[in-house]
Amino acid sequence: MAMSFHPTLSVQAEEDLAVSVAPQILVADDDPSMVRLLQETLQLEGYKVYCAYDGQMALRLAQQFALDLIILDVNMPMTNGLKVFAYLRASVSTAKIPVIFVTGELSKDVYPAIATAQRVAHLKKPVDLESFNSLVKLFLAQYPSS
Repeated sequence: MAMSFHPTLSVQAEEDLAVSVAPQILVADDDPSMVRLLQETLQLEGYKVYCAYDGQMALRLAQQFALDLIILDVNMPMTNGLKVFAYLRASVSTAKIPVIFVTGELSKDVYPAIATAQRVAHLKKPVDLESFNSLVKLFLAQYPSS
């Protein structure tokens, strides 16, 4: 029995596979222009990007999707980034997701919360996109999802 080949179905299946294996990244920041900048930068690299504009939305998305990396601002409404980070680390399902803080401050409250944590880094705003892309690639390579 001969199998028929349908190129449209094959191309669609390849596209679906590419989307399903693309690393999934959450960008959480209350500044829509920062979210848009990071989202577009990450999408150009081929990543699947989810966006949150407050801490509560970030936590919901982190629980909903199998994320490979979280980009997290500190100063956000509803739940700030440090509390989001603490909740993520306290949950078995999100404890090992690497986090990159992208924030305008590294105050006495921020640094102790992230200084001894594993799978975490910090970039200061304004973000240098080349450094950002390099750090994202490093984290995805160093901490692959299991």
